[in-house]
Amino acid sequence: MELDTWIRSIGERRWPILPDTLLALNDQITRHPDLIRFTDLANLTLSDPLLLFDLLRVIGGSRALQRNETIPSIEQSMMLIGLEGVVNRFGRLTPLDASDGRFSDEVLEAVGMWLARGRVAALVIKDWLSIDGEHKMEDCFVAALVYNLPACFYLLYRNEVPVGPLLLQVAGSFETDYPKVLDRFVRDMPLPSGLQQLLGPGAPSKRKQLLKLAVATANGLEQGHWRSQWQTGVDAAARLIGASYDEAYQAVVMATLQVARHSRAPGYGYPARELLWLEGEYHRIAPTATAALPVGASVETLLKEAMRHLANDLKFERILFLRYDKAQHILKLRYQVGLAETHPLRKMPIDLEPGSFFALLTSKPQSFHAPAQVRAKLVRKYQDAFFTHFGDQEFAVMTVFAENTLLGVFYVDNGLSGQPIDETVYHKFKELVTRLTHHG
Repeated sequence: MELDTWIRSIGERRWPILPDTLLALNDQITRHPDLIRFTDLANLTLSDPLLLFDLLRVIGGSRALQRNETIPSIEQSMMLIGLEGVVNRFGRLTPLDASDGRFSDEVLEAVGMWLARGRVAALVIKDWLSIDGEHKMEDCFVAALVYNLPACFYLLYRNEVPVGPLLLQVAGSFETDYPKVLDRFVRDMPLPSGLQQLLGPGAPSKRKQLLKLAVATANGLEQGHWRSQWQTGVDAAARLIGASYDEAYQAVVMATLQVARHSRAPGYGYPARELLWLEGEYHRIAPTATAALPVGASVETLLKEAMRHLANDLKFERILFLRYDKAQHILKLRYQVGLAETHPLRKMPIDLEPGSFFALLTSKPQSFHAPAQVRAKLVRKYQDAFFTHFGDQEFAVMTVFAENTLLGVFYVDNGLSGQPIDETVYHKFKELVTRLTHHG
């Protein structure tokens, strides 16, 4: 689907909000009008980015509220809309749950987790700006809450949790960078134009840099706070605000704890749990909504875990798992990261004709690393149709067997940037696939 069509489809409907938020909201708006306080409604709105989105759509369509190209405070916006208008709009909202069968439990859990990261980022940027002596911060707070919203709608729209990094998956689906998806989302919805100054392209400023670092810090907790890349981001923020690393880091700790203590969904506690992880390999938190795996799911779960590791730890830009179909004696795409929606391989089977590259590869457990010059030789020698769809960059592949039975093939490359695969990364690729797929 084209990006503009997708954004338009989101804007054509009202979206539900978190169930706990709706309960609290109904408690407030059903009171006597004299007892309803805009301050309480504003704080509740800022606790759930989905509720915030519903209000921002009203603001975004108002020229009067946008004339200064700023982001009005939530309380001010409610006052301008009027108590009756706010109550009428909020009174028609529905809960985001699995009761009507539209969304899976796993997707709802993931949405809560990504909304929580937005909340953490918002509280972090608020504290960092406060340390820097800034008093105007609600615009950055709101921008941080909005940042992950397109990814959350992507989850709800597909009703499926990707096996790789979510923001990369969104970007790959629309064949553009996630910040560009976000910019179009803000502009075309439309949301308040002031958000584009913070989230869109343009001259960098300290506020924009801090916002970017706060979002990266919150979203990056999932891959491990001990990583040098994550710590470098916190250190960069500390330098911008003239604080120590410990002060900037403490803001992250307090933000994750506040989000967990004022939870709107089970996923709101995940950032705090991620902050408690000890250094080691990345393990995605299993959704609490799934009590047990169905019979026969263990192999699929391990394969998905391998995909996540390859994307998050080894940073491969394109990852494919080609499942072996014994009945047809072909390989078919099962899981992928970084593959465009229109890519031919999504539907193209790979025949294992005698003498073909993949027929030889899948004849036994083995791996293969093909730098650019080696790949060129393979193309000339085998002339497999597969090679015509993946440019001329190097790649690595590895077969997956279980008790002498072929399960499929992992394929990895850096087809988006063209970066080479060094030997260290290649050996880690082999070790990772071997360990995860032989675990069970």
